Amino acid sequence: MDIGLLLRTLFKLYAVLLLGFLMAKTRILDSHTNRSLSVMVVSVTYPAKLLWSMLGQPGDRGEALLLMLGGLGIYLAVLVLSKGISRLLRVPEDRRREFECLMVFTNTGFIGAPLAQSLFGDAAFYQMTLMNFAYYILYNTYGTTALMPREGGRKIRLTAKDVLTPGFVMTVLAIVLFLLHADAPPVAKELLNMVGDMTTPLSMIILGASLAEYPFRDSIGDKWTYVYSAVKLLLMPALAFGICRLIGLGSYHSALSVLTCSMPAGSMVLMLALKLNRDSAFISRSIFVSTLLSAITLPAVILLFVR
Repeated sequence: MDIGLLLRTLFKLYAVLLLGFLMAKTRILDSHTNRSLSVMVVSVTYPAKLLWSMLGQPGDRGEALLLMLGGLGIYLAVLVLSKGISRLLRVPEDRRREFECLMVFTNTGFIGAPLAQSLFGDAAFYQMTLMNFAYYILYNTYGTTALMPREGGRKIRLTAKDVLTPGFVMTVLAIVLFLLHADAPPVAKELLNMVGDMTTPLSMIILGASLAEYPFRDSIGDKWTYVYSAVKLLLMPALAFGICRLIGLGSYHSALSVLTCSMPAGSMVLMLALKLNRDSAFISRSIFVSTLLSAITLPAVILLFVR
């Protein structure tokens, strides 16, 4: 395993997070700007990156579809497990939906795929990207429903307007174009890539600015962030390994599944929470703590479960 790659990746994430924290403390960023930037990430930069990633990709489409379906199976299993675990642990009601979303939507794009590439070669990066398509579909359906504020305690039902967001439309379009072997002119792909590349730095800046709104002691002293981190970073990859062994999945695809389930919380959950005007304190703290702890847990998970 390339420990240097992992540490460099985490260092870059935290360096940009610190930049966002300092900009908030010096009032370059405020809560209104933070929410506006989060809408831009969810609606513009992240859909652009997704579309760019699928244009002109080679490879057998039948195998690609199997990987997408496999990824969907993983994410649905994590979703079901997250609901059972949150109730078993008696996660407070005011944090339960955030806890469950953070279990499902993790940082597979910026940490997981490059780490798989360092372990198994370039093909693993592409295959992890295909497996991750379920993330984008669930993010724009289940994630929106879970984090949408309730009206008088009533459960919110999705409308066509809620589902047909730029992110969801781009996800479907990217899948269709990929299956059709479609490509785009180089200048169009360069433009999509340039816009999409803003997603990760903007997300970490927004996270840093969100953390600046709360006392630092609260951010590192919230016991539920550590409960979440232990479940997500240690229990979930162990369960994934056991399930893969139980169904007889090959060692390579088992390893990709374990890596998918062992990632720290993803900042896109925070982007959605800010867009929907949800309280982001627990989400921000969980992303911060789990990303920090992943420098320790990921090497351990790889040594124990990745063959």
